[in-house]
Amino acid sequence: MKKKQNQDNSWIGPVVIYVLCAVLLVALLMMSLVSCSPKYITETKIEYRDRVVHDTATVEVPVEAEKIVTRDTVSHLENNWAKSDAMVSDGFLHHSLESKPQIIKVPVEVHVTDTIKVEKEAQIIEKEVKVTEPLSWWQKFRQGAFWWLLGAVALLLVWTFRKWIFKL
Repeated sequence: MKKKQNQDNSWIGPVVIYVLCAVLLVALLMMSLVSCSPKYITETKIEYRDRVVHDTATVEVPVEAEKIVTRDTVSHLENNWAKSDAMVSDGFLHHSLESKPQIIKVPVEVHVTDTIKVEKEAQIIEKEVKVTEPLSWWQKFRQGAFWWLLGAVALLLVWTFRKWIFKL
C-alpha cells in the first residue's frame, strides 16, 4: 500500500503576492518617469548655399626659345612675357626670342556650394490657464487618485512584509 505524501503548498500565496507587488512597483516607477515630462524636439535641417568666390589663380608660363635667320635690319622686341634680340652677322640677321620665367596671377570666379547644418531646438512655452468652471467630482478623484494608489501600494507592501519588518 502506498502512502499519500502530504505536499506543503503554503508558500505559493506569498510568492504570488511578492510578484504582484514587484510588478505593480515597476509599473508605478515607469509611469512616474514618463508622465508629465516636457519633450524637447530638435529640428535638424541641412541647407545648401551656392556662392561665387572671386579668387586669383597662378599660372606658370613655360620657358620657350625660338631662333630665326633672315636678311634684314637689326631689331629688338620685348614685352612682359618675352624678349627678343637680333644681330647681323655675315649679312644675315640672327633673331632670338625667349620667354621670361614667371608666375602670372589670373583672376578667376569659383562656384562654391556650402553645406550648413542648422539645428533648432523647439521652444516650450508655458502659459497659465485659468479654469472658469469648477472641477467635477470625477476630475477631482483623478487628481487625487495617484496619492490614494501610492498609499494603497505602501499599505500592501507593509502588510506583505510585516513579519520581516517587525523582526527589525
